[in-house]
Amino acid sequence: MDIDVERQHAARLALLDPLLPADPPLNGDLIATVGALGLAASSEADPDSLDATWGALRRHTLTVRLAGADLDPLLDRWEEHLARVATPGDDDCVAMITWPSRDTAAVPALVRHGFAPLIVTAVRRAGVFPAAAPEATIRHATKADLAACVALDMEVVRYDTQFGALTERPSTEAGLRQHMTELMNRDRPCVWLAEVSGRPAGIVTVDLPPHSAWVADRTAASPTAYLGIGGVRADLRGTGIGTALVTHVHRELDAAGIATTLLHYALPNPRSAPFWSVQGYRPLWTSWHRRPALRP
Repeated sequence: MDIDVERQHAARLALLDPLLPADPPLNGDLIATVGALGLAASSEADPDSLDATWGALRRHTLTVRLAGADLDPLLDRWEEHLARVATPGDDDCVAMITWPSRDTAAVPALVRHGFAPLIVTAVRRAGVFPAAAPEATIRHATKADLAACVALDMEVVRYDTQFGALTERPSTEAGLRQHMTELMNRDRPCVWLAEVSGRPAGIVTVDLPPHSAWVADRTAASPTAYLGIGGVRADLRGTGIGTALVTHVHRELDAAGIATTLLHYALPNPRSAPFWSVQGYRPLWTSWHRRPALRP
């Protein structure tokens, strides 16, 4: 283990972004070049699980510690590794690197190796609000709203599928129904509905602590919540309902003592980045994908 690389990497990121957490040391089968360390890992999702909806079935990741700005040699070594473990032409296979969004020095190397920014993990500090939102009827969802909530969730998934981040599977609707049922059985309300003329118009779901533990280590400020699904009916997009709904949710999270809220959005989605920026979120990490994982 190159302790100097770990130390220089940590010091560099601390200067770039105070909300980035301290990274744990890399352990396992490492790829190493001068001034850089990488941990290559592979996983495969069960095609019948909801997890399969959130990306490619076969996922190859590289976790990086970079002392300087030259990422190319490490990516070259990873290419050699991928050639051994990935199948050429497998479109349900992705190579991913999740990178601090403000660490732009390595972006040219990622582009040279065929990666494109696809998903952002955005962060919001407590107390940040947009201008006054329009009126809307907003309430906690109940079990009687299950079908309406799943329908709104499916609309979000189908819209985002076109941007390459999500994949609608035969199992997606059943998985969303099971997940929504689990959310509604939690001790604290974590699903909000906006209504127009008595009809469901928008939805927000949130993982509150301790259910947000899976993502809480992605930021240095805690306690952390995770905003999972946020969407408005297609015929009502752009009317201000989304702003009213999210503002309401944020006020409840702030009142509950949540310090930061994380979420993901797809960068190619022309609505997501502007909307979430206005709601007080800004990029913290950027996940760069290449699909198929092997270049022709």
